[in-house]
Amino acid sequence: MEKPFAPSSANRDGPEPVTLIIGDMQRWLARDHSLPVLDGLSFADVADLSADLLVRIGPDIIMSPLVVRDTDAIEVARILGDLGYAGRYRVVADDIPNDNMITAEVAAIAPGLDFAVVAVPEGLFGT
Repeated sequence: MEKPFAPSSANRDGPEPVTLIIGDMQRWLARDHSLPVLDGLSFADVADLSADLLVRIGPDIIMSPLVVRDTDAIEVARILGDLGYAGRYRVVADDIPNDNMITAEVAAIAPGLDFAVVAVPEGLFGT
């Protein structure tokens, strides 16, 4: 299957890697948080995942929390796989009892993804 978007290196000049953070941007902004403006860092709401978004941003890596609103990492992986994304997708979690189970499920539904769970210290994210 042909990928619906070019590799990120074809979409830009220079060596700056591009990271796409998927999350609940509406909730984040509603809490009066701002999104950092940094070269190589883009943010998108989970509901906005599309081939057009991937083409426009050309991410080297996509990151998300384990759960975003009513969507979990398994569903995000399925969407990415359906869109033909075959790059790196990392899920950040601070309390996960069995990351091997999640990794196996992602491998079954989106075998082209380079997937891993990144564990961070419990309570780092707060509420």
